[in-house]
Amino acid sequence: MKRPSVLGRALAAAVIGVAIAGAVTTNASAKTLKAAVGLATSSAQYYAFERFAEYVGKNSDVKIKVFSMSLLNLKETPPGVRDGIADMGFVLPPYYPAEYAENNLVANLSMLSTTGRQVESPGAAMAGATSEYTYFHCPECLVEYKKENQIYLGTGASPTYIMLCTKPLRTLEDLKGKKYRSGAANFGRWAEHFGGIKVSIPGNDVYEALGQGVIDCAMLSATELTNLSLFDLVKFVTRRIPGGVYSGVATNNVNVDTWRKLTTEQRAVFLKGAAKINADLTWKYYSDAKKNLDASPAKGIEVIEPGKEIMDKSNEFVKGDVQVIAEQAKKDYGLTNVEAKIVKITELVEKWKELTKDVADDPEALAKIYWDQIFSKLDPATFGMK
Repeated sequence: MKRPSVLGRALAAAVIGVAIAGAVTTNASAKTLKAAVGLATSSAQYYAFERFAEYVGKNSDVKIKVFSMSLLNLKETPPGVRDGIADMGFVLPPYYPAEYAENNLVANLSMLSTTGRQVESPGAAMAGATSEYTYFHCPECLVEYKKENQIYLGTGASPTYIMLCTKPLRTLEDLKGKKYRSGAANFGRWAEHFGGIKVSIPGNDVYEALGQGVIDCAMLSATELTNLSLFDLVKFVTRRIPGGVYSGVATNNVNVDTWRKLTTEQRAVFLKGAAKINADLTWKYYSDAKKNLDASPAKGIEVIEPGKEIMDKSNEFVKGDVQVIAEQAKKDYGLTNVEAKIVKITELVEKWKELTKDVADDPEALAKIYWDQIFSKLDPATFGMK
């Protein structure tokens, strides 16, 4: 049998090498992307991410694996997405006030969603207002995310923030001297305004802090009774105060390099999925909060309705705090045109109260509004590509 020539063997090796290189490229492009959620699998965030991964998988060849707490915790997620440890993740800008000062301006104004006109789901309104503001009225906000090597894909928001406590809060006097977990600056100021002590700790640490008496109350939505397993510890819930919602959320920021490796068609699926993940997160939060409040008495938790005196004082605080927010944004973080930005944000909150007034318990309808009003206006061929 005639042996192949040296040239023949070289050509064969070259063909095999090209084939292997092609296979490696194909495998790399088809790899499973990693999504980091720094909360438990019982959380609204994990639920929304799983739904997003399912939607993307059904409508493209992109696969996403969602990691609950095991990949990055809440504090680690922003730098983790920036550095490519995760391809995408649940980012909380208030954890990094200097890096996300422009984005935190709108987050600090979340109490606007529960003052003035009352709506069933203030979170749905604040999420829409924040997303619209960030994309179309705050180029500085997008620049902040770009500096952190992230692509912003919208905001979801919690239901109304209330008091989850180990001690009862019934009167103005009861508010004094208590230690309150604050996840954002405006809630911390509320606590201090009423003679309380603000304690800033990550969401992951609230359970331990309540259990050890480090805090008396956590200012959170009722959703966190299950999200953070707080049913084990909370004995009293006081509704409607401090008010506002938690909207300091970039629900699913994507690493810039990951985003730019996607095809235009894949990015289009991500943008459609963005409308859904923000609606799913906001709805799940709202739905679970309702269920948890209904379930509280049977679990031995007293649900307290604050009196008129507390509510009047709280509304007065919100009105005055807008100016405090403006001054701090300018003095501490060097933001410009702050008053005009606040006017625009206030305007958008009222607009979104109207847009979302009838869809509090309908995530599909909410996703359609988010798509029509926001995400359909982003071009997948160019958005985030420069």
